[in-house]
Amino acid sequence: MMIDEAVCQMYPVLIGLMGCGKSSIGRLLSQELGLTMLDLDHYIVDKAGKTIPEIFDEHGEEGFRDLETEALREVLGTPVVIASGGGVVMREENRIMLEAHAPVIWLKSSLHFLANRIQGDDNRPLTAGRDALTVLQQLADIRYPYYSQCADYILHRGKMNKAASLHAVLEYLKQWQYENTGSQQQTQSSHSLLSSPKFEDA
Repeated sequence: MMIDEAVCQMYPVLIGLMGCGKSSIGRLLSQELGLTMLDLDHYIVDKAGKTIPEIFDEHGEEGFRDLETEALREVLGTPVVIASGGGVVMREENRIMLEAHAPVIWLKSSLHFLANRIQGDDNRPLTAGRDALTVLQQLADIRYPYYSQCADYILHRGKMNKAASLHAVLEYLKQWQYENTGSQQQTQSSHSLLSSPKFEDA
Protein backbone atom coordinates (compact mmCIF):
# COMPACT_ATOMS: atom_id res chain seq x y z
CA MET A 1 0.00 0.00 0.00
CA MET A 2 1.65 3.21 -1.21
CA ILE A 3 -0.51 5.79 0.52
CA ASP A 4 1.00 8.28 2.94
CA GLU A 5 -2.04 9.25 4.97
CA ALA A 6 -0.09 11.67 7.15
CA VAL A 7 0.97 13.79 4.18
CA CYS A 8 -2.40 14.27 2.53
CA GLN A 9 -4.64 14.00 5.62
CA MET A 10 -6.79 11.45 3.84
CA TYR A 11 -9.75 10.67 6.09
CA PRO A 12 -12.33 9.00 3.83
CA VAL A 13 -16.08 9.10 4.37
CA LEU A 14 -18.21 6.26 3.01
CA ILE A 15 -21.78 6.99 1.97
CA GLY A 16 -24.56 4.92 0.40
CA LEU A 17 -27.82 3.15 1.11
CA MET A 18 -28.20 0.81 4.07
CA GLY A 19 -26.58 -2.57 3.54
CA CYS A 20 -24.09 -1.42 0.89
CA GLY A 21 -21.06 -2.39 2.98
CA LYS A 22 -19.99 0.94 4.48
CA SER A 23 -19.13 -0.58 7.87
CA SER A 24 -17.45 -3.77 6.62
CA ILE A 25 -15.42 -2.08 3.89
CA GLY A 26 -14.74 0.82 6.24
CA ARG A 27 -13.12 -1.56 8.73
CA LEU A 28 -10.89 -3.04 6.03
CA LEU A 29 -10.02 0.41 4.70
CA SER A 30 -9.16 1.72 8.14
CA GLN A 31 -6.71 -1.16 8.64
CA GLU A 32 -5.00 -0.36 5.34
CA LEU A 33 -4.70 3.33 6.19
CA GLY A 34 -3.75 2.82 9.83
CA LEU A 35 -6.78 4.76 11.01
CA THR A 36 -9.66 4.08 13.38
CA MET A 37 -12.99 3.17 11.78
CA LEU A 38 -15.89 5.24 13.09
CA ASP A 39 -19.43 4.03 12.41
CA LEU A 40 -21.51 7.20 12.65
CA ASP A 41 -24.66 5.35 13.73
CA HIS A 42 -22.75 3.60 16.53
CA TYR A 43 -21.28 6.95 17.56
CA ILE A 44 -24.79 8.40 17.83
CA VAL A 45 -26.04 5.39 19.81
CA ASP A 46 -23.13 5.66 22.25
CA LYS A 47 -23.71 9.40 22.76
CA ALA A 48 -27.47 9.07 23.17
CA GLY A 49 -27.35 5.91 25.28
CA LYS A 50 -30.23 4.57 23.20
CA THR A 51 -30.59 2.29 20.19
CA ILE A 52 -31.55 3.79 16.84
CA PRO A 53 -35.08 2.29 17.02
CA GLU A 54 -35.45 3.82 20.49
CA ILE A 55 -34.32 7.22 19.20
CA PHE A 56 -36.81 7.00 16.33
CA ASP A 57 -39.62 5.93 18.70
CA GLU A 58 -38.95 8.73 21.18
CA HIS A 59 -37.88 11.60 18.92
CA GLY A 60 -38.90 10.61 15.39
CA GLU A 61 -36.68 10.66 12.34
CA GLU A 62 -36.11 14.42 12.63
CA GLY A 63 -34.80 13.96 16.15
CA PHE A 64 -32.41 11.32 14.91
CA ARG A 65 -31.28 13.58 12.06
CA ASP A 66 -30.52 16.35 14.59
CA LEU A 67 -28.21 13.96 16.45
CA GLU A 68 -26.69 12.82 13.16
CA THR A 69 -25.83 16.37 12.08
CA GLU A 70 -24.28 17.09 15.46
CA ALA A 71 -22.25 13.88 15.29
CA LEU A 72 -21.05 14.52 11.74
CA ARG A 73 -19.91 18.01 12.71
CA GLU A 74 -17.92 16.54 15.61
CA VAL A 75 -16.10 13.79 13.72
CA LEU A 76 -15.68 15.06 10.15
CA GLY A 77 -12.03 15.83 9.45
CA THR A 78 -10.71 13.88 12.42
CA PRO A 79 -8.21 11.05 11.68
CA VAL A 80 -10.77 8.28 11.16
CA VAL A 81 -12.52 6.44 8.34
CA ILE A 82 -16.20 7.35 8.68
CA ALA A 83 -18.94 4.89 7.75
CA SER A 84 -21.97 7.17 7.63
CA GLY A 85 -25.62 6.32 7.95
CA GLY A 86 -27.58 5.95 4.72
CA GLY A 87 -29.62 9.09 5.36
CA VAL A 88 -26.78 11.42 6.27
CA VAL A 89 -27.23 13.26 2.97
CA MET A 90 -30.83 14.20 3.72
CA ARG A 91 -29.88 17.39 5.54
CA GLU A 92 -28.56 20.27 3.44
CA GLU A 93 -26.20 21.19 6.26
CA ASN A 94 -24.70 17.71 6.12
CA ARG A 95 -24.32 17.85 2.35
CA ILE A 96 -22.47 21.15 2.63
CA MET A 97 -20.08 19.61 5.17
CA LEU A 98 -19.52 16.52 3.02
CA GLU A 99 -18.93 18.53 -0.15
CA ALA A 100 -16.27 20.53 1.68
CA HIS A 101 -14.55 17.33 2.82
CA ALA A 102 -12.70 14.89 0.58
CA PRO A 103 -12.54 12.10 -0.22
CA VAL A 104 -16.19 11.04 0.01
CA ILE A 105 -16.85 7.59 -1.49
CA TRP A 106 -20.27 6.32 -2.55
CA LEU A 107 -20.62 2.53 -2.37
CA LYS A 108 -23.40 1.82 -4.85
CA SER A 109 -25.03 -1.63 -5.06
CA SER A 110 -28.14 -2.96 -6.78
CA LEU A 111 -31.35 -2.49 -4.83
CA HIS A 112 -32.18 -6.21 -5.07
CA PHE A 113 -28.82 -7.09 -3.52
CA LEU A 114 -29.36 -4.60 -0.69
CA ALA A 115 -32.92 -5.76 -0.06
CA ASN A 116 -31.78 -9.36 0.33
CA ARG A 117 -29.18 -8.23 2.86
CA ILE A 118 -31.40 -6.12 5.09
CA GLN A 119 -34.87 -7.72 4.87
CA GLY A 120 -36.02 -8.55 8.40
CA ASP A 121 -33.38 -6.43 10.17
CA ASP A 122 -35.38 -4.86 13.00
CA ASN A 123 -32.54 -2.47 13.85
CA ARG A 124 -33.31 -0.47 10.69
CA PRO A 125 -36.42 1.60 11.53
CA LEU A 126 -37.12 2.67 7.97
CA THR A 127 -37.52 -0.92 6.74
CA ALA A 128 -38.66 -2.75 9.88
CA GLY A 129 -41.88 -4.63 9.12
CA ARG A 130 -41.94 -3.41 5.51
CA ASP A 131 -40.84 -4.75 2.14
CA ALA A 132 -37.19 -3.77 1.96
CA LEU A 133 -37.03 -3.50 -1.83
CA THR A 134 -39.99 -1.12 -1.96
CA VAL A 135 -38.48 1.08 0.73
CA LEU A 136 -35.05 1.06 -0.89
CA GLN A 137 -36.50 2.12 -4.23
CA GLN A 138 -38.24 5.04 -2.56
CA LEU A 139 -35.06 6.00 -0.73
CA ALA A 140 -32.94 5.68 -3.87
CA ASP A 141 -35.24 8.03 -5.78
CA ILE A 142 -34.66 10.68 -3.14
CA ARG A 143 -31.08 10.03 -2.05
CA TYR A 144 -29.20 9.11 -5.21
CA PRO A 145 -28.99 12.72 -6.45
CA TYR A 146 -27.65 13.74 -3.03
CA TYR A 147 -25.09 10.92 -2.97
CA SER A 148 -23.93 12.00 -6.41
CA GLN A 149 -23.71 15.60 -5.23
CA CYS A 150 -21.50 14.73 -2.27
CA ALA A 151 -19.35 11.92 -3.68
CA ASP A 152 -15.86 12.38 -5.06
CA TYR A 153 -15.83 8.74 -6.19
CA ILE A 154 -18.63 6.31 -7.05
CA LEU A 155 -17.92 2.59 -6.79
CA HIS A 156 -20.49 0.46 -8.59
CA ARG A 157 -20.00 -2.73 -6.61
CA GLY A 158 -22.06 -5.03 -8.82
CA LYS A 159 -20.91 -8.52 -7.86
CA MET A 160 -17.62 -7.29 -6.38
CA ASN A 161 -16.78 -8.90 -3.05
CA LYS A 162 -15.31 -6.95 -0.14
CA ALA A 163 -11.71 -7.59 -1.17
CA ALA A 164 -12.28 -6.39 -4.72
CA SER A 165 -14.23 -3.38 -3.49
CA LEU A 166 -11.44 -2.50 -1.06
CA HIS A 167 -8.87 -2.79 -3.86
CA ALA A 168 -10.89 -0.44 -6.09
CA VAL A 169 -11.22 2.13 -3.30
CA LEU A 170 -7.50 1.96 -2.53
CA GLU A 171 -6.64 2.47 -6.19
CA TYR A 172 -8.85 5.54 -6.26
CA LEU A 173 -7.23 6.87 -3.08
CA LYS A 174 -3.77 6.52 -4.63
CA GLN A 175 -4.95 8.67 -7.51
CA TRP A 176 -6.62 11.09 -5.12
CA GLN A 177 -3.40 11.45 -3.18
CA TYR A 178 -1.44 12.05 -6.35
CA GLU A 179 -3.85 14.74 -7.50
CA ASN A 180 -3.88 16.45 -4.11
CA THR A 181 -0.22 16.22 -3.10
CA GLY A 182 1.68 15.96 -6.37
CA SER A 183 3.21 12.73 -5.05
CA GLN A 184 5.41 10.84 -7.49
CA GLN A 185 4.41 7.53 -5.92
CA GLN A 186 1.48 7.01 -8.29
CA THR A 187 1.40 3.38 -9.42
CA GLN A 188 0.71 2.10 -12.92
CA SER A 189 -2.49 0.49 -11.68
CA SER A 190 -3.99 3.76 -10.47
CA HIS A 191 -7.20 4.76 -12.23
CA SER A 192 -6.92 7.68 -14.68
CA LEU A 193 -8.97 10.82 -14.15
CA LEU A 194 -12.27 11.14 -15.95
CA SER A 195 -13.23 14.37 -17.67
CA SER A 196 -15.48 15.30 -14.75
CA PRO A 197 -14.13 15.99 -11.24
CA LYS A 198 -15.78 12.81 -9.99
CA PHE A 199 -14.43 9.30 -10.38
CA GLU A 200 -16.72 6.42 -11.21
CA ASP A 201 -15.96 2.71 -11.38
CA ALA A 202 -18.24 0.79 -13.71
